[in-house]
Amino acid sequence: MLQKRTEAGKLGAVLLANRLITESQLVEAIELQKTVLKPLGRVLIDKGWLTERRLLQALAAQIGVSAWYLEEDSPDLRLAGLVPIEVCRAHYLIPLRRQGNLLTLGMVQPHDTEAIDLVRTLTGNRIEPALVDPRLLAERLDQLEEQVVSNRMHGVEELVREAVEGFGEDHARLAERPDLDEADSRPVVELVNQIIATAIARQASDVHLEPRLDRVEVRFRIDGELVGAMDVPARLAPALTTRVKIMAEMDIVEYRLPQDGHITVEVKNREVNLRVSSIPTRYGQRIVMRVLDKAMSLRPLPRLGFDPDALALFEGMIHRPHGLVLVTGPTGSGKTTTLYSALARVRTGRNNVMTCEDPIEYDVDGVNQSQVNEKVGLTFAAQLRAILRQDPDVVLVGEIRDRETAETALRASMTGHLVFSTLHTNDAPSAVPRMLDIGVDPYLLSTSLVGVTAQRLVRLCCPRCRVEGGGTAGCSTCQETGFRGRRAVHEALPVTEEVRRLIAARAPVDEIAAAGARAGYRRMLEPALRLAQSGETTLEEVRRVIGLDPYQGGEGLSLAA
Repeated sequence: MLQKRTEAGKLGAVLLANRLITESQLVEAIELQKTVLKPLGRVLIDKGWLTERRLLQALAAQIGVSAWYLEEDSPDLRLAGLVPIEVCRAHYLIPLRRQGNLLTLGMVQPHDTEAIDLVRTLTGNRIEPALVDPRLLAERLDQLEEQVVSNRMHGVEELVREAVEGFGEDHARLAERPDLDEADSRPVVELVNQIIATAIARQASDVHLEPRLDRVEVRFRIDGELVGAMDVPARLAPALTTRVKIMAEMDIVEYRLPQDGHITVEVKNREVNLRVSSIPTRYGQRIVMRVLDKAMSLRPLPRLGFDPDALALFEGMIHRPHGLVLVTGPTGSGKTTTLYSALARVRTGRNNVMTCEDPIEYDVDGVNQSQVNEKVGLTFAAQLRAILRQDPDVVLVGEIRDRETAETALRASMTGHLVFSTLHTNDAPSAVPRMLDIGVDPYLLSTSLVGVTAQRLVRLCCPRCRVEGGGTAGCSTCQETGFRGRRAVHEALPVTEEVRRLIAARAPVDEIAAAGARAGYRRMLEPALRLAQSGETTLEEVRRVIGLDPYQGGEGLSLAA
């Protein structure tokens, strides 16, 4: 409250100094502000003493930046696509004008240094922030997005047309020439580049190239859901497949067996890695590319969606001197992101933090990261044993897949190391029977495990088309899905003495959950339902992601739960 009064006082002083209002108007507005709970500027506008333009000018002067009047000077639409529209909406900013290497960036929060640094990294430009009206910003972003979509679709359509004309309809000739050279396949090269660039711009986690009878269906996984991106004529399928496999350094002649590969591309001055998988299907080779954008900044733990109680429990786990901490959930639930944030949290500069991963998804400053390579025998277990000879304090094991890795991790935690890892289970208590099923000794697990966190990613209702009552209408911003972005929901199970005894005795999972509840464990269903109650997501989305109550056998979910 004191901070708000101080800010109001600064704004009032600026308005008085510029003779935009009188002192009596300021006093009356401040008194009225106490009852209507609105910003001072909005109170003055509602009273008719100040215009929107004058307020923007005063606010800009207050924080020491220039003001940009979007109603008079529209953004340069030639900059559409310079900054991903998702970044613009997430940070409330818009590229306005570029002169040489200087980009004027319209912002609602010009002092958001994190957003400025991100745009500087994405564009390679120097940034000059300018204050803009948040209501007009939303309209201009819609226009910018329409231009981005128009440019993108026109480019893809043109590339497809050029590729078809270049290769004709001779499907057999393409199939016989898997070693297409760069000059002969230039339209296809550009088409593959455009597909990848579009996926990255839309913040897709995966790109699917799926051969059908009459086409290749291109789909992106965005916010956990597959959405159609474009269709490519079937006659181009061999060329598309060959180009991707060349980029991924895969065997372009082998089409009978599954293959794995890796691509590194540079998009707008940042490096993006793609993990590539191909598998033969009825109509050709199906390819999936997992997008690993190392330039995406890691978020601190408090910004990952933990509710305060679960965050306190998790913080207690990761600051233990030794022991095993597990993060569980299905593929794509954000486990790796949580663990990277935990590593950044415990890294002090005076400890040795090391990882063994498959693959390395983020670059974390100050952390010694290493890649598993099972083709040459460098498994998680083998790599972990080598890491333990490197005098580590904290170790991240990308995933526990087998008994050897599990026992090596547990024994490392018993010898004074703090070990983080992931496991595929539906909830936190189920990590215990999963580890026992792998073949871990119950006593070893009970003495080493310090806690388990489980999580899911719940889609959030699109802020632009969300309607009162928690539903969405669908719009161009959210690709007509009604959802935009995701938030993690968590549950944290601390391993208390009571839980340890239950683990050693191979107690049922519901008894472990009940014991954890006495120490603060709450199912992730609770924070998910709170999101639905607040209208940030829908009950249907909670049901889709989390499902029914695994312990009480309920018939379904309700907002009264």
